[in-house]
Amino acid sequence: MKNIIELKKIISIFIKVNTDDITDDSIIDTTVIQGSVLFHRMISRVNKLYSIELDDYSSIKTFSNLIKAIEEKIQ
Repeated sequence: MKNIIELKKIISIFIKVNTDDITDDSIIDTTVIQGSVLFHRMISRVNKLYSIELDDYSSIKTFSNLIKAIEEKIQ
């Protein structure tokens, strides 16, 4: 997947974790991001990066869930 480093940079801002520490199992939902507004801002930046529209956030709990959702939209 292209732009994985940029994706990790976006995620790291919102979950306050170094990009090198983000793994497939990293939790990125509202349990680690303070509030749904910030979560939606993060998703908005992801949408812009990949020129997609992620609209179903319910399955996005971990970094690997996010990658899967992005890959489904890109195809």
